[in-house]
Amino acid sequence: MTPAVSIIIPTLNRIQLLRETLDSVRAQTFTAWEAMVVDDGSEDGTAQMLQDLSQLDPRIKHIQRRRQNSGASACRNEGTDFSQGEYIIYLDSDDCLAPKALENRWREMEQHRELDFGVFPCIIFRDRPGDAPYLWNADTGGDDIDRFLAIMDPPWQTTSPIWRRSAVAKIGGWDENTPSLQDWEFHIRAIIAGLNYQRFSPPDCYWRMPRQESISFQSKTAAHLESREKLFANIHRCLLEGGLLTDRRRHLLAGMYLWLAEAWIARDNPRDALAVWQIAHEKQLVPQPFYGSGIWYLQAIARKPPEKMAKFMRKTLEMTWPEGMVVVWSKTFKQIPVAPELMPS
Repeated sequence: MTPAVSIIIPTLNRIQLLRETLDSVRAQTFTAWEAMVVDDGSEDGTAQMLQDLSQLDPRIKHIQRRRQNSGASACRNEGTDFSQGEYIIYLDSDDCLAPKALENRWREMEQHRELDFGVFPCIIFRDRPGDAPYLWNADTGGDDIDRFLAIMDPPWQTTSPIWRRSAVAKIGGWDENTPSLQDWEFHIRAIIAGLNYQRFSPPDCYWRMPRQESISFQSKTAAHLESREKLFANIHRCLLEGGLLTDRRRHLLAGMYLWLAEAWIARDNPRDALAVWQIAHEKQLVPQPFYGSGIWYLQAIARKPPEKMAKFMRKTLEMTWPEGMVVVWSKTFKQIPVAPELMPS
């Protein structure tokens, strides 16, 4: 029987966490699923564990990555190619689904055939689902493109959407040349492309707070920062071509470039920081007065002033520049408690 829902799980050397992820999949009340676990070259016994588990439950499929590119995005694309379900969920190998996640998602998508994807709230956790009952982020009613562009206010994460297979095909899958901010890029590209979506409730998945080996702790390497310059340029181009580049979004894009420049300063590389800021100016995202004060700020923090002084200078920019040109932490991102009655059973 062809599965209704395909769950795509990229993995690399996470055998114990992967067990917990797959346990959450096998505990689903909805049974017409397949889990495509794409191994990016694990050396911790993952392959043997998956072979043993697939014999117990043939719905679990072990795929050894064959693509030339490595990384989670390449694995997601390969898993998508081999999968059969009409609906697709991308689940990271350290995250979990609530028991009724597939049942609820499949029902909503069947009842809303006009949708390309549906978005469901996510709860964060540390070691076991329920131990940190806060939403990944809240639905504030704000524009979702703007929220993604704000960097520190992403409205949802990898596992929150359920995709119609045709929708993934429309946008061409995951960008395999993006080593970090992968789900950010995938989701904002889907919205810019005009895919039809709707939010649903209650929360039905869990995002594990990162540990030291996570990609989150590798994302400030030089290679990652260089890739972000290309990523931001591509998003800028997509907004331009789609006629979606408002003044507000110019400010938010400028904030993204300043955020990237600050990351280069943190790596003791002021030359690349100033080059990034100049690119933002050349793209007409930063008017001249703010461009000059931005140079002053970057040069000042490159001299490593006392922490209080650096924070004061940044706060001054935040208060005097247009809103969005300085990236600030969202007041709802991982800050909103989940009401007890909304916690998955």
